Amino acid sequence: MTNDHKTVFVSGGSRGIGKAICLKFAEHGFKVYFSYKSNKDAAHELVSTIKDKFSCPEAVAFQCDMSNVQEVKSLFKENKDEFTAIDVLVNNTGGHGKTAPFLFCSNEYFWEIMELNLKSVVNSVREILPIFIKKKEGRIVNITSISGLKGNPGHAPYAAAKAAVNAFSKSVLKEIGSMGIIINSVAPGFIETESVQNIPEKYYKLRIENSIYKRMGYADEVANVVFYLGSTAPEYMTGQELIIDGGISG
Repeated sequence: MTNDHKTVFVSGGSRGIGKAICLKFAEHGFKVYFSYKSNKDAAHELVSTIKDKFSCPEAVAFQCDMSNVQEVKSLFKENKDEFTAIDVLVNNTGGHGKTAPFLFCSNEYFWEIMELNLKSVVNSVREILPIFIKKKEGRIVNITSISGLKGNPGHAPYAAAKAAVNAFSKSVLKEIGSMGIIINSVAPGFIETESVQNIPEKYYKLRIENSIYKRMGYADEVANVVFYLGSTAPEYMTGQELIIDGGISG
């Protein structure tokens, strides 16, 4: 099957890494579906860009809070015919929130960040698995973070959630991997997106200095790896977490 008959769904696809992932799949002929929570202008702009720039069969934005189980259920139910064609699910919804030591994080805030980053993955995987099992094939790529591997001062709930996403991915794979479903994770390091603008300068400088290349990573570098895992990576390459961090974790 050629790429122009394939469909990808990217959660949190309107900006940053998610946007780069959508553009990468569109560049290679995929039909692109993506979700966004609130920024309708950014979502519509991306749809227009994809349609104008690439010979992509279709690009559609869906407004949905992926951490809300009822909204995700409704999204898949209301678009059942279209979503049964999904071949690749990329879970990118998430965010690290504010920079604050754990003891300065309220209980409510801690679980808010956990839900944003973990529950959104659980919700979408729960809905996509019956589709993939019926087709006896499908690929899932979950965006984690090196924070989940090494910890991240000032972002304890984010690091905990990303570690949980990777463990969740591996556990689900052991349950259904024999049914033709491939699940991998991608763990970016310090990537140049809108979200890094609010990071305190001392943390910013520390991350740059720890990189071999003395720079942030680019969203397109992450997108290249995600596309590989969602398309041509061999089926034997499954249950892995690929790190893209400029050598920081090495």
